[in-house]
Amino acid sequence: MKEIKIVSKYDNEKVLLSGKYESIKDCLEKNRCAYLSLADLSGADLSSANLSSAYLSSAYLSHADLSGANLSGANLSCANLSGADLSSANLSRADLSSANLSLADLSHAYLSSAKNYLSSHDFFQEIIKRQSVKTFTSSEWVTIGQIIVHRLCWETIKNKHKKPAMRVFKKLSKVGFKEWEEHYKEIK
Repeated sequence: MKEIKIVSKYDNEKVLLSGKYESIKDCLEKNRCAYLSLADLSGADLSSANLSSAYLSSAYLSHADLSGANLSGANLSCANLSGADLSSANLSRADLSSANLSLADLSHAYLSSAKNYLSSHDFFQEIIKRQSVKTFTSSEWVTIGQIIVHRLCWETIKNKHKKPAMRVFKKLSKVGFKEWEEHYKEIK
């Protein structure tokens, strides 16, 4: 056992969790219900950790190893997951609103029933990658490319790619990712 101390990413003097644990992973698993908003967990080895329903809103998890981790129902809203390894992680029911997933490895991650992914271009890109090339028409691929490369806002998508974008979102709804279509229908 060693002394583990998890501090705020903005204030190193503010201790969010501390005590004697086998590892950071052990500490987090035993304190899943702790309020870990703003925790600095960058680069932490959390592979295969059970963090279901953990409150990690605004946590700094940049380059953390979360491969195979159970993050089902976790609150990851506004969390920085840039460069994190989320391969084979369970993100079902995870709240991803405003999470930074840039360069995160989502390969083989379980993403079904994830929620609040609406504004994540990285999540959109991962879901698109998982579809067969034949799923989309040429004009839909052009729209997808524009959305991913230029990180288009909703109004621009609606104005420049109205019909092909709707067809893309409908197809994604059929495979369980409905937030994009539902939001797109509401845009005037």
